[in-house]
Amino acid sequence: MAHLDDFIKGIINGEIPTPSANAAEIQTLIDTIGAEEDAVKGEYSKIGELYYKLHSDRTDGELGALVKGVNGSKKKILDSKMRIGALLDLTFCEACGEQVDEDALFCNNCGAKMPVKVLPGMVLCKHCNKAVREGIKFCTNCGHSMIEEVKPKALKECANCGFTTNDPDKMFCDDCGRRLVMEGGDPIEEEKEVVKEPTRKVCTNCGFSIFDAETMFCNDCGRRLVEESELNK
Repeated sequence: MAHLDDFIKGIINGEIPTPSANAAEIQTLIDTIGAEEDAVKGEYSKIGELYYKLHSDRTDGELGALVKGVNGSKKKILDSKMRIGALLDLTFCEACGEQVDEDALFCNNCGAKMPVKVLPGMVLCKHCNKAVREGIKFCTNCGHSMIEEVKPKALKECANCGFTTNDPDKMFCDDCGRRLVMEGGDPIEEEKEVVKEPTRKVCTNCGFSIFDAETMFCNDCGRRLVEESELNK
C-alpha cells in the first residue's frame, strides 16, 4: 500500500485521478499543505540562523560541523568582497563594509580597527600602529622610540607554577605560595632575624627592674631604665 505522502505526490503529478466532486477541495488542501511546508522551511531557516548566532564558535559534533561550514563560507564571501575592493584600489571595513580612508586606523562608521598595510621596508610603530620606515630611531607619526625595549630578566621564579618577579624582597609566589628560587635555580635563603637577648634593666630612681629588651622606661616612675650590666662597670 502507498504512503500518504507518495499518494499526494501522485495526485499533484496527475498520476492518480481524483473524483470530480471532490477535486476542488482536494486542490485547496494540497495548496494549504504546500504553503505550510514552505512556512516550516522558513522557520527551520530562522532556527538555524538563531543557533548560529548563539553558537558560531562551536565546531564539535554534527551541528558543529554545519557551523564550521557556514563559517568557512562566510570567510570566503568576505575575502571575495575585500578582493573586489582591492582591485578597485579602494579600502573597505571588514566589519561593516563601509568605505574608509586608506591610512585610517579605525572605521568611521562602526569603529572597528582597520588592518595596517605594511609595505616592504616598513615596520609598525608599537605605540601608534602606524607604518614607518624600517631602521629609524623614532616614529615619524607619534615620536615614540622605535628601539626594542629589552625587558629585564626575572630575578626570581616559582618552580611550581612559573610565576616570576624582580622584587628582591619577595620570598614566596603570589599565585601558589611556594618559595621562590633565584635565577640560577638556587633556593632563596630567608633572612635570619636578629633576636636581641633579653637583659635585666633597672630604674636607678625607684629600683624597678624588668627582663625586657624593648622596655625603655620605668613602669612606676617613668625614669629611663639602664641595663644592669652598665651599673656594674
